[in-house]
Amino acid sequence: MRVLVWLGFILLLIAATADAQIYKWVDEHGKTQYTDRPPPPDVKAEGKRLKINSSPMSGGHGQTKNVSDEREEFDKRRQERREEESKQQAKSAEDKKKCIEAQTQLRMYADSPRLTIPDGAGGVVYVDDDLRQRRIDDANKAIAKYCK
Repeated sequence: MRVLVWLGFILLLIAATADAQIYKWVDEHGKTQYTDRPPPPDVKAEGKRLKINSSPMSGGHGQTKNVSDEREEFDKRRQERREEESKQQAKSAEDKKKCIEAQTQLRMYADSPRLTIPDGAGGVVYVDDDLRQRRIDDANKAIAKYCK
């Protein structure tokens, strides 16, 4: 499948770079003829070869872009898209971790009847009802934010 894509790309590139030539000549009845082939040898008037420029490959206001420049731009856009997806995946993984932590906190504060927490000085303090409710509310807010 990949080979077919590359083959199609190469054929498109060849067709785009083909030199468009149009010939103008007057036939024996005095009519002006425009063809893509040279005039027949029996024509008395001399044929004139017209040079016609093909349209630009991309709509760049009449400027044709180099294929390598287009490839560089494509690669740059692809790299930016990959970086954005990588950032999004990292954020998603971090949100999932925070969600699990919030759910664990909620279970701990809701299910433990007599809960102790470190006081920061090497001791422990029993959690009263006000502190328990604040921590439960904080855990519920975190769950609402990170567990989507």
